[in-house]
Amino acid sequence: MPILPPTGTAPVQPAPAANGRVVADTLTSSVNGVRYPIEVFIPAAYDSSSDAVPIIYAFDGDATNGLPDTRFTNLKNVLLKRGTKAILVGIGNTARRQEDYNFPGANAYHTFLTKDLVPFIESKYRADPKKRMLTGLSTSGNLAATALFLEAPDNLVFSYFISIEAAFWQQEAENNALEKKMFDALAGRPLPVTLILAHCASGCNEVPVKAMYKRMSERGYVGLQLIDTEFNSTHVGTDVLAFDDAIVRIFK
Repeated sequence: MPILPPTGTAPVQPAPAANGRVVADTLTSSVNGVRYPIEVFIPAAYDSSSDAVPIIYAFDGDATNGLPDTRFTNLKNVLLKRGTKAILVGIGNTARRQEDYNFPGANAYHTFLTKDLVPFIESKYRADPKKRMLTGLSTSGNLAATALFLEAPDNLVFSYFISIEAAFWQQEAENNALEKKMFDALAGRPLPVTLILAHCASGCNEVPVKAMYKRMSERGYVGLQLIDTEFNSTHVGTDVLAFDDAIVRIFK
């Protein structure tokens, strides 16, 4: 089953984006001292109003996955194409993806994400806390979904989880145990979030992704918008298609 290779670090100073701007920064985790390069895309519409805006946090920000551009750039281009008024935060240091996006390291990384990065970003930009989004591909797609299991029921940081071509097969038992723990803790209470589980049609990670969708669908979670999407593309090619589809659904 597909698993993406590690890639290099993000460029020190990315080229400015058309119709918006890109800011480069770094942030050190208070949990383990690891430094993460950060790229932030601010759409032009942000500077022309005083409104709070959604913020999309993207794992694998500096990964190219064999493509000409990084994942951050590819997702940014989707937002530009759609004219979406949202800030995109690309999180780098993808070379640590196996350690950061799977357990047990995912616990420390999730703490960095929620306790360090989100407050850091929201201290700099006008953010709508009810419209925080999280997205990942392949191994990072694991945490884009399991972050929900870690946060529910009482510590929800994100409202939208966009998991693309997740490699759930890497830690199937751990993922299922966390999902069950969340289900039991909810005890029938509402789960007011959206979880998108996207996959390619054939030859990728569709089997484990569909299995997770089936497992959660059969639970009958109250309030959960659980969405399964499928695309006729490759493992990596599904990423932009699924993200574009998710943006259309969320910002309709």
